[in-house]
Amino acid sequence: MTQQKDRFQQLYEIADGQYGLFTAKQAASVGYSTRMQTYHVKTEDWLREWRGIYRLRHYPCSGPFDLMTWFLWSSDRSGTPEGVFSHDTALELHDLSTWSGNRVHMTVPKDFKRRVVPKALRLHPGDLRHFEITKVKNVQVTTALRTILDLLAANSVPLHHLFEAFQEARKRGLITRSDMDNPVLTEAERIALKSIAQESKGYVPEA
Repeated sequence: MTQQKDRFQQLYEIADGQYGLFTAKQAASVGYSTRMQTYHVKTEDWLREWRGIYRLRHYPCSGPFDLMTWFLWSSDRSGTPEGVFSHDTALELHDLSTWSGNRVHMTVPKDFKRRVVPKALRLHPGDLRHFEITKVKNVQVTTALRTILDLLAANSVPLHHLFEAFQEARKRGLITRSDMDNPVLTEAERIALKSIAQESKGYVPEA
């Protein structure tokens, strides 16, 4: 019984940082065999959110556990999530604009492969650099600067929402002048940022 309690405690500690979610690999790492996992799913102690991804039935439903599901879904063979929420979804996670997309956007490595991609997801292949990634609500997200650049390139969001986002990001210190002059940015990216900085100066959000 003590061993069982210890096993559950370890699983709970993992799930607690993931809004009650965990993967089959994580469960196995603390001692849950395939047979035991099947048992807990059958008794509905564990609720299946996606293949190999479960949620503790009695864990309080708070936070974006749907995003955590897709974050865990993007894990590589070692169990490390590779996906980074980006574009429209990153804009929402940073709370920079009133814009709301109808799909979940995630940037994944160019060599990322899955047989089945959930319909809710829109994947963007691309190799992000470490300084273009931050964490919001326990998931990986593109920085405010990278998010705005991606949305400018995609031309998928009405421009006034990007003015709104740029103003908010500058006000909160998420984008600084030195960021905009960063030599790692391409010349085209620096020009795009200076342009939106200039255009956003006269933008007044609707009441």
